Amino acid sequence: MHVVRKLVTDVVMPRYSLTMQKGTVVKWLKKEGEAVERGTPIVEIEADKVATEIESPVSGFLLKICAQENTEVPVGEPLAYIGKKGESLPEKTEVAVPIQKERKVSPLPEAVEEPEEETGKVRASPVARKLAKQYGVDLTQIVGTGPGGRVTSEDVLKFVELSKELRAVKETLPIKGMQKTIAERMSLSVKTAAHCSMTMEVDASRMIDLRRKINSELKVEGGVSYTDILVKALAMALKEHPILNSSLEDGQLKIFADINIGVAVEVETEGASGLFVPVVRKAARKTLLEIASESMRLIERVRTGKASHEDLTGGTFTVTNLGMYGIDTFIPIINPPESAILGVGTIAEKPVAIDGKVEVKPLMQLTLSFDHRVVNGAPAARFMQRLKQILEKEVSENQ
Repeated sequence: MHVVRKLVTDVVMPRYSLTMQKGTVVKWLKKEGEAVERGTPIVEIEADKVATEIESPVSGFLLKICAQENTEVPVGEPLAYIGKKGESLPEKTEVAVPIQKERKVSPLPEAVEEPEEETGKVRASPVARKLAKQYGVDLTQIVGTGPGGRVTSEDVLKFVELSKELRAVKETLPIKGMQKTIAERMSLSVKTAAHCSMTMEVDASRMIDLRRKINSELKVEGGVSYTDILVKALAMALKEHPILNSSLEDGQLKIFADINIGVAVEVETEGASGLFVPVVRKAARKTLLEIASESMRLIERVRTGKASHEDLTGGTFTVTNLGMYGIDTFIPIINPPESAILGVGTIAEKPVAIDGKVEVKPLMQLTLSFDHRVVNGAPAARFMQRLKQILEKEVSENQ
């Protein structure tokens, strides 16, 4: 993605999705001053959880690199300038650099006749107060050694050092790349959406029988998972309750024509690590077997680091399953800009009273988190009621 400015070409941070705000420079493949050919990769960036190489839009020389490696750059901002040697660059060509690590702060000198200041019931010098604010220290937890029990800057720094010793850190890991993107998106979700959740218990007997039948009799390559069955059932329920297949953007509620269900996948490989959400597109138009085949293909692409932006974007509803870890129930966070997400717990055998008799049934907990700005409790409950009905009585390999 580039913008031509007279004789010099700007290589800018591209936008790969509607929600993308910025990307990270991972590695420069060409050096400043080096000749480049049109179509050759010059820089690797990471955006929306995917690493991508940006190719040179023109032939020439890499006149200026505007963002160092491990630097976040907003969409549309220049990454580099390409042109002929000797061509003048735009006036604003500052180089974006990574945030520097925090330096150790030495005690600030306190004046001999420094005025005392009270913070609540704590007497503290202005310097001590500034240091306490800087390090996030509660002055009421510090015993002052100054005149009259006043807290000094030395008291604050000693308290900070003691706290470090009490909570010894084994290793410090930077939050960056895909993990940082996930953190930012989840924070955005909590800040912007009015989260509300409800849980329903489902008899998984039909799901178990259906999965066993398909995987044993039909010999489907790769098999059908419980998540595949859930995706199919969700597509059927969302078709009847489209309000949950929507997004609230710029004060307008947009109900989507297609049902694209994202499936949260945890990946731990050399090429990719973290949480990915590949999207099964137009799930309502696919059979259960088609969904299983598509899901298997998407997960394989994610695990081998070959997932494209199309594979990971465009979702309208998300399902996340932690049942394989023995989790009974949990409350998932909505994946913005979607309006709802379904959390799936483990299938466990439990006693159930049926017509006055106690029977043991395989039960599964489903938790729906939804944006209360978009849908109220009753419509959300009707959606869950319909999903339960589909899972217990209707879903089949022929749908």
